[in-house]
Amino acid sequence: MALVGNLKDIKLPTLVQINCMERNTAKLTIEHMGRFGFIYFHEGQVVHAEYDPLIGEEAFFKLLELYSGNFKVETEVRAPAITIKKNWNNLLLEGLHKRDSSLPDSKFNYNKLMDALFNVKGLEKVLIIDQSGNIVGQSEKQEVDVNLILFHWYEAQKISQELAEPNPRYLLLNKGGRHQFLMQLDKNLLLVIYLVRKIQPELVLSVIRETLKIAI
Repeated sequence: MALVGNLKDIKLPTLVQINCMERNTAKLTIEHMGRFGFIYFHEGQVVHAEYDPLIGEEAFFKLLELYSGNFKVETEVRAPAITIKKNWNNLLLEGLHKRDSSLPDSKFNYNKLMDALFNVKGLEKVLIIDQSGNIVGQSEKQEVDVNLILFHWYEAQKISQELAEPNPRYLLLNKGGRHQFLMQLDKNLLLVIYLVRKIQPELVLSVIRETLKIAI
């Protein structure tokens, strides 16, 4: 019987560890926004990975960047090829290091924040945008209107200044059945979260507060 789920609930590094520590021979399939990736295990070692057009270690490292997507684990499925020979523990540590070091230097731990936020049921995706409109971190590779996001945020700040009020802690926009939550992490970074409407903003704020250890 196959194990199925979503990476929002069980993180990919955890799935890799479970299959390796239990010495499984298995195929892990990940579906993310219409694209499929595969990781094969043989007696507890990662031996092959695919994420079109990548194969081997490059595919494995790219898959580690995914924070959401459906997965399925099928046991006793053998790899079609051996493209990875590195010990699974070293492979996973190298992949996590690559994932973390690819992000810009900041006092904020992006991946730690992403992992914590995706423990909130009903959260769909997360973006971190700098003041120039560059996406410096995101949970899904998806086109978004960054200029419109920044426009909403700067308009809210402008209104606050005209009313001689402090800048808003966060902005909550209704976007067709879901919320778009905007919050400034520091003077250079804006956090954008898409979530279902039933989620209370205070829950998101508490997760951010506890993860980053900041007063908000």
